[in-house]
Amino acid sequence: MAYTLGVSTGYWKIAHGVSPEKGEELLGIPLKIFWGATKGVRFVQVDLESITEFKEPKLLEKIKRIKSLGLKFGVHGECAAIGMNTLPLDSAIKDAYKRAHQRLIDHIKGCGEIGAEYLLIHSSESEPFIRLGEHLQPMDLVDVWGRNLSDFLKENPKLLDWAIKKDFIVGIVSRYIGDIEYYRKIEEREFREINKREPSPQERKEIEKKAVERFKEVFRNYLNSTDLHYGSERIAYYIIAKWMEEENDPLWKNIAGGKSIDDKSFREKYEKWVPAVSAKYIWGHFNPKVPEIYSNPKDLLDKYNLDFVFETPMASPGYETLMRLPRPLHMFYLAKAIKSKHVGIALDFEHMLGCNLDPKKEIELLPYKSGDIVKVIHVGVPTPLNPAHRPIPVGSEAQLYIYERLYELRKKGFKNGVIIFERGGGADPIKQSIIALRLVIKFLEKDIPPKELPLEFFGVKEKGAEIKRQEVAIREHALEPLKRMLAIPEEEYTFLSQAAVKKGKGTEWEKEKYR
Repeated sequence: MAYTLGVSTGYWKIAHGVSPEKGEELLGIPLKIFWGATKGVRFVQVDLESITEFKEPKLLEKIKRIKSLGLKFGVHGECAAIGMNTLPLDSAIKDAYKRAHQRLIDHIKGCGEIGAEYLLIHSSESEPFIRLGEHLQPMDLVDVWGRNLSDFLKENPKLLDWAIKKDFIVGIVSRYIGDIEYYRKIEEREFREINKREPSPQERKEIEKKAVERFKEVFRNYLNSTDLHYGSERIAYYIIAKWMEEENDPLWKNIAGGKSIDDKSFREKYEKWVPAVSAKYIWGHFNPKVPEIYSNPKDLLDKYNLDFVFETPMASPGYETLMRLPRPLHMFYLAKAIKSKHVGIALDFEHMLGCNLDPKKEIELLPYKSGDIVKVIHVGVPTPLNPAHRPIPVGSEAQLYIYERLYELRKKGFKNGVIIFERGGGADPIKQSIIALRLVIKFLEKDIPPKELPLEFFGVKEKGAEIKRQEVAIREHALEPLKRMLAIPEEEYTFLSQAAVKKGKGTEWEKEKYR
């Protein structure tokens, strides 16, 4: 059981304008791996910018040569840093769901064929739920398995009965298809036109039933129409939330606390329940019900012996508290629910702070012995404006902070995984980081508590010259409080220093006496 230390490559898209090599060192997977290997590690995280990188000419031949050198690598999948959300796995929009699933399969196959150790993606970079009402979306909605939401409601008639009576659902589309009251009036008008009289109390009850059934049919079919609406995805999220609640779904219990979506005060606190639905949609991709349309990713992970890892997303300014699935604890529950030995999570301290989360508190929330689910750590030191990916100097506060967090994780069972320093920019984006992290790993594997770390951890030898000089200086000045208080003559200089003073070299002596 041991840790593997590695570095990330960064993106050609970013580096080609700022790096000394003009980014040429990052043109494709093989060059990225070679660049990382020059930084003193044998493990490299390739930051993928496009699935076309898997189609590079003679790629497998180049990877074979790389592996012959004893190098290993993982892959960070596409993310918003490259310009768009290519893997909206928690989307309830049919076209987005299909695109995300196919992209997921392409990622897994590409990583599997080149022999990557893991594939890492951000858990969710979809539009925050609270902002959906500001954007037009297709009304063509799906359930967690990518099937038409209208068919899902046909299978679950009680959910449909519930949905058509909720203003927070019907209100999204009522101006386009009406509501129960609208159809009741239509039924009443038709009754009068046919019977030339007002309906009796009993007939009004029948009219009401017909109006409900009529609206149910219109509403259900409309959920898979081609119309555009502001934030139509909200309808699917509300309905799936109620379904999870009724089914006593483990993700709903663990993430949403088993509460009811009917509770307005709870429903309006999106961060309390949206992560549960987001996780359920992602779960659906890994447990498909329609194999002829959606391949099973878990089968491919087993085939290639490839680990799949969810990481906290990087929030854009203004979105810090709004991401759909940012918390490590929630990703932990998702990974457990998927039920594959190859599925785990990654912790990124910088991304956590970027999502307004305290890494220390998030680690404390992880269950005991949850470390076997943590497969990768990104050890950048959290900064208010991220991702800075600042180098980690030996003996710095940053080095100690990382050690403290990793020590806490080790107590939760994280004793075997990959520790990645993600590169920043500049002429030397790594600097002392690898040296500092080797010291972190050395004492971590010895289970040394942070407060008991020796001087060696900070880059200072216990018996080195620096310590000796300090000891001599301390001894020389130990009796200074008694100076000019003794009756006997006090001597300022020893035999050698006195000779130097007599020759006018006292200042030089002070500078050189410890050499």
